[in-house]
Amino acid sequence: MSISFNSFIKLGSNRNLSKAELSQILDSLRIEQVKYQDWKDYLLLSLGKNSQKKLVKKLEQTGSIIKFGNLEFKVGTSEKKELNNNLTKIIDGIFLKYLPKRQKQLKLSLNIRTDDDTQRTELSKEIRKIIQNISQEKRFPVKVLPTKKETYELTPFDYNKENLPTRGIELNLFVVKSKIYFGPTRWVTNPFKDIKQDEERPVRFFTHGTSIKLARTLVTLANIPYDGILLDPFCGTGTILIEALKQGMKVIGVDKDQKCVRSSKTNLHHFSEKYPSREKMKAKWRVQLHDSRKLTDAIQKKVDGVVTEPYLGPFLKHLPHFEEAQMTMKSLERLYTRVLALCKSLLKDGARIVFIMPEYNYPLKRSVYPNVKAICEKTGLTTLEESKFFNIKFPVEIGRKHNVVARKLFIFESK
Repeated sequence: MSISFNSFIKLGSNRNLSKAELSQILDSLRIEQVKYQDWKDYLLLSLGKNSQKKLVKKLEQTGSIIKFGNLEFKVGTSEKKELNNNLTKIIDGIFLKYLPKRQKQLKLSLNIRTDDDTQRTELSKEIRKIIQNISQEKRFPVKVLPTKKETYELTPFDYNKENLPTRGIELNLFVVKSKIYFGPTRWVTNPFKDIKQDEERPVRFFTHGTSIKLARTLVTLANIPYDGILLDPFCGTGTILIEALKQGMKVIGVDKDQKCVRSSKTNLHHFSEKYPSREKMKAKWRVQLHDSRKLTDAIQKKVDGVVTEPYLGPFLKHLPHFEEAQMTMKSLERLYTRVLALCKSLLKDGARIVFIMPEYNYPLKRSVYPNVKAICEKTGLTTLEESKFFNIKFPVEIGRKHNVVARKLFIFESK
């Protein structure tokens, strides 16, 4: 049965950041056009089967996307007989997939998304009835997992805690206007991996570290080829460097803080020890103690991209006076102009600089931030204005809204 959409993506809490990252992933897969629809906290997509397979592999490297799955059927909300027949077909296929594994029990989660609570209850009853009938026929017990009433689906923590990737499956039903789309989940982000990686790092600094998920997203947005060189001129504790290494890149880290350089090296050594070819991995990274305002004194080779969360000014619990904030931003503007100009001189043709800048927001809609237009005029760089897909405008705001310092993600390119 032909359908309008055959895939879905669940976006993260920062929808614009998720869309920007997904746009870059689809572009890297050389997809020229995407049919999509924004729906709740999801994107419904139309993708070729080959593109779906490639996308699933790429999602392991994503930092801001929550879930991906297939939509295998579409029926009208009034076509109850056809809905039941197709549901029976898909659920029977799930049983056939897991029967040969000789599991004691099949775990199954239902994600029914509709604004009509009565409709949700009816659909849930009908699906559970089908599951029970097939379970009795196959003599294969099934546990339908409970979901939270706020979201009507499992969180990524619960999904992985229940070991659904190997012990079961999630079935999704989306009621979009007068149509019901449904199909299984194929991939869900695993937050336990990031927690484990964070806890196992020998050195962590609250004020000098980019989050693992954000670092992964920044590396993706840089669009650096496999085995290309990534430069982080404010490397802190090395989080961005590690995420780039995980994606097959070579990395160079620079920081003028001796404590940060030691921390980066310690974390990178620890990361390298996990690999059988430790020495080969260690040869792929280099961290130097150096002032980024004199970057070219330390680095002569060309790089395939720059990704960094630079010094954003003093750590603040409260916003400073407006005049003080203006002085801070002027100082940061001079720093960023100098470093970005040097980064540009090290970039290969067509390469990007993914760069975060701060913004102080005051009452009466007053804001203080570095003058990006002036920075571009002095460095010869341009800023990416919009993502290839999904119409996401740059810069993209990142971080929590209640943070004292707002952060904005820019992508710079050479003219």
